[in-house]
Amino acid sequence: MGHVGIIGGGVTGLAAALSLSKMGSDITIFERDDTPMPSSPDEAFKWDRRGAPQVRHSHALLGRLHNLLRDFHPEVLNMLIDVGATEINLAKHMPATLDDLSPHPNDKDLFMIAARRTTFEWVLRQAVAENPNVTIHTGRGVNGLLTEEETLPVVKGVQFDDGSSSFFDLVVAANGRRSQAPKWLKAAGVQLPEEVENTGIIYYSRFFRLPKGPELPFGDRLVAGDLGYLKYGVFWGDNRTFSITLTTSDTDKTFWGIRNPDTFDAVVGNIPAAAEWLTLGAEPITKVHSMSGLLNRRRTLIGPDGAIIKGFHMIGDALICTNPLYGRGCSTGFWQAHLLAEIISSNPNDSFTQAKEFDSAIQKHVIPWYEASVESDRANLKVGTDSDSNDDGAIRKSILRDGLIPATQTSAKVWRAFMRMMNMLETPKILLEPDLSAIVMETWGKRHERDAEPPLGPNRSEMLEQLQIIDLN
Repeated sequence: MGHVGIIGGGVTGLAAALSLSKMGSDITIFERDDTPMPSSPDEAFKWDRRGAPQVRHSHALLGRLHNLLRDFHPEVLNMLIDVGATEINLAKHMPATLDDLSPHPNDKDLFMIAARRTTFEWVLRQAVAENPNVTIHTGRGVNGLLTEEETLPVVKGVQFDDGSSSFFDLVVAANGRRSQAPKWLKAAGVQLPEEVENTGIIYYSRFFRLPKGPELPFGDRLVAGDLGYLKYGVFWGDNRTFSITLTTSDTDKTFWGIRNPDTFDAVVGNIPAAAEWLTLGAEPITKVHSMSGLLNRRRTLIGPDGAIIKGFHMIGDALICTNPLYGRGCSTGFWQAHLLAEIISSNPNDSFTQAKEFDSAIQKHVIPWYEASVESDRANLKVGTDSDSNDDGAIRKSILRDGLIPATQTSAKVWRAFMRMMNMLETPKILLEPDLSAIVMETWGKRHERDAEPPLGPNRSEMLEQLQIIDLN
């Protein structure tokens, strides 16, 4: 493939440029946000990313992403570690209560990366910029596609905000969940198939930094939980940073006040597992950032007769976006970029075949995660609004809370399967395999025989009393 224009200079666009440039393509990236290259991770954290407001929220760099870097781009992984990111060997954090603590060959894949999203993006941009085949333009917005009519519309280039244009052999839209690509395609006479569902949540995040001395309190459990009316999670970062995210229903006006930093910290202080992270002298380094209007959405450039346009691909959140609560965005976007680059390399001059093969790869590798997100969010919405009449949903939540989670603390098989699923190394269906589901169901069946676990945090009434706020529902 000759000259590729990539719209979007975030993680997914940079990932595509990284892989395609190594295959010999010339790459030009256009990033709408004016983000000059900073000199450090902390400077990168100050980037004005209006086009990607999620960068100031929690991110998980999962095992799938770690292993793609390890196997195909080790220089990026090394750069991340050199600037303060951490490789987390999950096998070293196995619960001591498991029935088998011996190592397993597949444990080599159970690694995560602790880093802020902006640090990862900064390192990626440096790695990409070192390739002489790549040109990066920041502060340059694309507002349309240049197309020609053949049997199918063919994208020949892009048009910019100032009315100028550039021609390319192939154009890739990697410009996130706010991508205007559907509008551009409609102008070319192409209706982009898509399906959309609301996730039903509002997302609140705040970043903190520990002083020198105390170590991040890595434990043998994920610091995450569901209080019913509120979910929480703690995410490790680079250079002694971490973030805490709280999510509530987007219809629960009572907790909209979490945007206030004092209220946010008070909520965290009432959740023991999260509060522990604030007892070591951690100082906030951001205000509380919130996001709403979060969607599960899938699009496709394939119609009944195959590709609906030539010379054009979409990747990352522009193509498929899911609830950010599950922390899969960066890993999924990087994975999509990797898959597309491999397919382009195998079919360098046939974008029609590229589109068909890429869609097949997406159906196999990415759609299971989209479907899992949709199913989980549907269940949460039903339980959250009508729990008494939704017995199936309530039972599923009970099996998760009283079966699966306890089983990850006792069964090495279940723990590894769960870790591999969480890190996108196996699809969610792995937990339905007979030998694993039998252990989970046996654990769930004995839930009344176990000592009651202490609550993850106060119930709704207790939290409101602690916060001294009135329930508006």
